[in-house]
Amino acid sequence: MARSRNARDALTRLREQRAELDAREAELREKAAQELGAMLLECGAETLEAGKLKRLVKQASAMGLDAALERLGGTP
Repeated sequence: MARSRNARDALTRLREQRAELDAREAELREKAAQELGAMLLECGAETLEAGKLKRLVKQASAMGLDAALERLGGTP
């Protein structure tokens, strides 16, 4: 019986840890969004349409950032 109880306790602890990690992830995602927003403002991206900027980032990520920069004429 003790083993079964320990397994249940471990599962309870695991769920609590998962909830803590989820909360921490949400905090870090918010901080990352603020940092990325600041970078976008620094390079003048506020003038771009949000949908096109999102598409640009997705396509650049899909092809690889170095390859995307090379195609755009920049250096990786």
